[in-house]
Amino acid sequence: MYDVVSQYEGIVFGIQFGKQKFHGFGVTINWIKQKKILELPHWNNNLLLHNLDVMYIEMNMFENIFNMVMDVKRKTKDNMIARIDIYLLCHCKNIELVYDGSRVAKPKVSFALNKNAQLLVYQCLKSLCFPNGYASNISRLVNMKDDKLFGMKSYDYHVFIQTFIPLAYQDLLSKGI
Repeated sequence: MYDVVSQYEGIVFGIQFGKQKFHGFGVTINWIKQKKILELPHWNNNLLLHNLDVMYIEMNMFENIFNMVMDVKRKTKDNMIARIDIYLLCHCKNIELVYDGSRVAKPKVSFALNKNAQLLVYQCLKSLCFPNGYASNISRLVNMKDDKLFGMKSYDYHVFIQTFIPLAYQDLLSKGI
């Protein structure tokens, strides 16, 4: 791919792609933007140029959803910068930052569980049992003292996204979420 893209020098990608005339454009070559990744020095040595690991994406999705709903300190994506972005882009009044004199406070969001609901989720995880070979022994991965999960394998994340999250949060979260 790098060789094909690099042979078309002098082409302005993007804005005026319809006005450009060269052999093959619009038939075999349909790029209208040149990505910055192609300018990296090691890019032409890559064998797999667009290799996305689905299990890694599922792991990131699970951790983001789980940590945000369980309100795990220093692991959630719900921080001050995100709240400022919500104020600027979404105008959601119920989760905007609150200024009270000398400090800034984050109001609790509706999708974060309270301590009792979090305890129910961790107790459910502690008692969870899957068929042999389906997933890891999840009860060993739950630390009830610190209220956290640890040591999950990539397939465990897949199982959790597919089966556990829809069932576990079904009755604990409000209906609009």
